[in-house]
Amino acid sequence: MYTFMKCLSFLICHIPFFMRRGLGSFFGAFFWTFVPKKRKILARDQILECGLTADAGEAMAIAKASTTRFGRMIIEVLSYPVYDKEILDKKIVFHGKEYLDELKASGEGAIFMASHAGNWELLGAYLAMSGYPLISVAQQQDNKGSDTFINEYRTMMKQHVTYKTGIRDMVRFLAKGHYIGLLMDQDPGYAGIMVKLFGRDTLTADGPAKLAGIQNYPILSIFIHEDRPYHYVVEALPPIRPYTSDTPLSKEEKKRIVYDVTQQLNDRLEAHIRKYPDEWFWLHNRWKWTKRYKEKQKLKEQQN
Repeated sequence: MYTFMKCLSFLICHIPFFMRRGLGSFFGAFFWTFVPKKRKILARDQILECGLTADAGEAMAIAKASTTRFGRMIIEVLSYPVYDKEILDKKIVFHGKEYLDELKASGEGAIFMASHAGNWELLGAYLAMSGYPLISVAQQQDNKGSDTFINEYRTMMKQHVTYKTGIRDMVRFLAKGHYIGLLMDQDPGYAGIMVKLFGRDTLTADGPAKLAGIQNYPILSIFIHEDRPYHYVVEALPPIRPYTSDTPLSKEEKKRIVYDVTQQLNDRLEAHIRKYPDEWFWLHNRWKWTKRYKEKQKLKEQQN
C-alpha cells in the first residue's frame, strides 16, 4: 500500500490542476459506489434522526456528498509534496487567527478540539505549516503501509504525530507549550461519558476536558469547511478553560466540570454540523455504543 500511495502521489503532483479535479471527482464517485447499502442506510437514518431534514431523499443526498468529498480530500493529501505555506495561504481563509496568535505569544500549551468534518488532514497540515506547535494524535491503522504513508506526509507538513496510547507524551508536550490536536467526534465506546448531541444521549470522548484540567489548559475548537472546490475556510472559536479560579475542587466538582466542558464542545460541534451537514462523516455509526449502553442499563433495571 505504501508504494502504491507514493506512486499515486507522484502522479498527482505532476499533472495539471484540472486533471487533479477530475481524479478527485472520480475517487469520490468510486468510494460511494462501493459503500455497502447497509452503511448508506445507516448514514441516511442518522441524518434523519438528528433532525437535519425530514426528507429521506435529501438525507441520502447529504450522506452521498459527505462521502464523495473524500475524493477531494485524498487529492489534497497526495499533493502535499508540492504544497508550501504560500500555496496553503491561497487555498485557505482563516477566521479566529487572533486566538491562536495570543496563545502562541503566551507560550502556554493547549488542546485543539477538531472533528471528522471537512478536510481535517488539511486542517492539521495548515496549522502546523503556519508555525503553530501542533501535535497530531492519530489512531494507528491496521495496514502498516497506509499508517507509514499518512504519518510520513503529516511529518512532511511539519506535524508531530503521537498515538492515542501516548498519554504521557501528550502531558509532556503540553507542559512544553505544544498544542494537542484531538478528534473527539467519534464513538468512544464505554470509555466516554454521556452528554447530548443533537438532543440525543451520546457517549462522547472526555479526553479534551480531562487533559485540559491537568493545568487548566485552554481548549480551542477549530473547524474547516470547503466553501468551494479545493478552497477552504478555517474557523477557530474562543478558548474554553475548565476552571475559573484556583479554589481546590472536590472529585464530584471536577467530574461535573468535565461533563460541562464536554457538553460545550459537543454543542460547538453540533452547530458546525448543522451549518455544513454534508461535510461530516455520517458513515460512522456514531450512536452504536450509546445504544448498547442503554440496552445494558435497561437489562440491569429489569433484573433488579
